[in-house]
Amino acid sequence: MKRPHKSPAPKLIPLPGASRYPLYRIKIPPNFKDLLVGATLGNRYWVLSVIGKGGMSVVYKAKARDSGRIVAVKTLRTQGLTDEMLVKRFQREAELLSRLNHPRIVNLHAYGTSNRGQPYFVMDFLQGQNLTEVLKQERQLAPERFQDIFVQVCAAIEHAHKHNAIHRDIKPGNIMLTRQGRTNDYVKIVDFGIAMITEEAQRLTRMGEVWGSPIYMSPEQCMGANVDLRSDIYSLGVVMYESLTGKVPFLGRNYADTMGKQISEPPAPMKEVRPDLDIPASMEKIVMKALAKMPDDRYQSLTQMRKDLEAALSYTPPAGKAEKTANRHKSEPKRQERDFDEDESVAARRSASKTNNKTISPKDRSSNLRSPRSSGTRRSSDLKDKKKKQLAPSRTRNLILVVLGSLLVSGCIIFAASNVKTLTNVLGEMARSLLKGATDDGAPFQNQEQSSGKEGTEEPTSAP
Repeated sequence: MKRPHKSPAPKLIPLPGASRYPLYRIKIPPNFKDLLVGATLGNRYWVLSVIGKGGMSVVYKAKARDSGRIVAVKTLRTQGLTDEMLVKRFQREAELLSRLNHPRIVNLHAYGTSNRGQPYFVMDFLQGQNLTEVLKQERQLAPERFQDIFVQVCAAIEHAHKHNAIHRDIKPGNIMLTRQGRTNDYVKIVDFGIAMITEEAQRLTRMGEVWGSPIYMSPEQCMGANVDLRSDIYSLGVVMYESLTGKVPFLGRNYADTMGKQISEPPAPMKEVRPDLDIPASMEKIVMKALAKMPDDRYQSLTQMRKDLEAALSYTPPAGKAEKTANRHKSEPKRQERDFDEDESVAARRSASKTNNKTISPKDRSSNLRSPRSSGTRRSSDLKDKKKKQLAPSRTRNLILVVLGSLLVSGCIIFAASNVKTLTNVLGEMARSLLKGATDDGAPFQNQEQSSGKEGTEEPTSAP
């Protein structure tokens, strides 16, 4: 690879009439130590440009030297290297991202330390907009798009909660909407910088410290108390409120005023905030439950909240229609009998039309064959019920006959067992009578044979 040709450095020319060189002032930015543009991290990633900056970190756009893949690199600022707690939090974020494996959470590729001693980790480079930019353009989300986005958000944070990780900084800026295939609003949750592992909450959280964005913080988070998974549910409720109405539920003159409202004031109904919008009552109910001040009054898990969101736009019949449906179910047996009668009348009509050889138009045929409250599946089920009703008496009759037959047989057996001698005598007399009848009947034949033999030996006598 050819190296680019460098132009020679300009020569300094002394000032005319003076023996000294001119002085130049060069302004050095205060964060020049944080700039890693042009550097190579881990001999694998070449830093291209700065994507964004935060209070503790800087995010760069980089390129993998082996594959040419574009990635994002997050580094800790040099001024935070002296704070042991910040370094531990940065390392904790990298470890947490390596533990979480969900398609809606940004993926971690590598972790290391630069030549300047700055820890960094490499993650996905996301192309798209965060929810803050989308709300600036559109002000609020349509209910269908709102449902699609926040079902994905709930699934992602639910996965983090299953691994005992609390995000603690859920806000529109940390919800990225990217394009994946045909999906325009493919959610990616980012920035687990102040996320907390529940089993190590005491070691990584100082007493009374406040982390997060006051507009989206839960009441217990504003007071510096211990937080749990339900704190993320409250923060997500604030984001959902803003996404539906275009306005945050609590906003004061300063951070302290905003945090005071988060602790004490209830959120205003959405109809009062945006009377011009038609926000579904089912969605407003979900958001208001998530914004309950007491953690016990909120959703206890994002699983139930996600299921309610999925069913928020499902069809629910009006009250009058629901009563008609209930009455219809009550009168279902009568309707079945009427349907059977109608089916029989339709069958009679068909046979009559065949016998009379009359031509019926398709319109009349369809009107004759179509019953008011029956269908193909309904007829089959009704016919099955009718057959069951017809078979019920025959089954009962057969059961009665079987019982009577068994009783008769058992009675005969008991009688025979109790009168053995009588039965033997009767059977003996019957046998003797049969045998005697056989000998009596055989004697006449023998006499006839003997007489016939004697008659055959006699000589005929002549008449005197």
